Amino acid sequence: MEGFFGTRADIIVDTMMLVSAFLPIMLLMAIRFAKKEDYDTHKWAQITLFVITNLLVIALELDISFGGMDAVIAQSKYYGTSQLFYIFGIHLLFAVSSTILWLWLIIVSSKRYPVHFTFPHKKYGKIVFIDLVLTVITGWILYAMVFAS
Repeated sequence: MEGFFGTRADIIVDTMMLVSAFLPIMLLMAIRFAKKEDYDTHKWAQITLFVITNLLVIALELDISFGGMDAVIAQSKYYGTSQLFYIFGIHLLFAVSSTILWLWLIIVSSKRYPVHFTFPHKKYGKIVFIDLVLTVITGWILYAMVFAS
């Protein structure tokens, strides 16, 4: 199915990009719950965002691998270039590290909840947030290079 951003991307890719654009805002909202000491809502907001984001990533990967997106990607003027290769590598680094760190933080924090944390939860949360924002930025650069060029 055709996407809604007017590029060569399909609806799955465009949906992922739309969600990723709002992810930092939704994460900040979840962080705000913690600042207001509504830790239960903060916890479930983080878990929900993690699950939804990763289900969309799986759908995106399946779409790219099995949905015929190879031919669409090959139409990019950046296809096969070192620029695309390096941006993809950087994006992959952020995407993998943010997923692992976010999952780790959720697991460790959930085991200790509702007791006050003895490890720097806030510090690791900031690292995960920055990592996710960099994942989103590099994802949008990839989107522009692959589907809009």
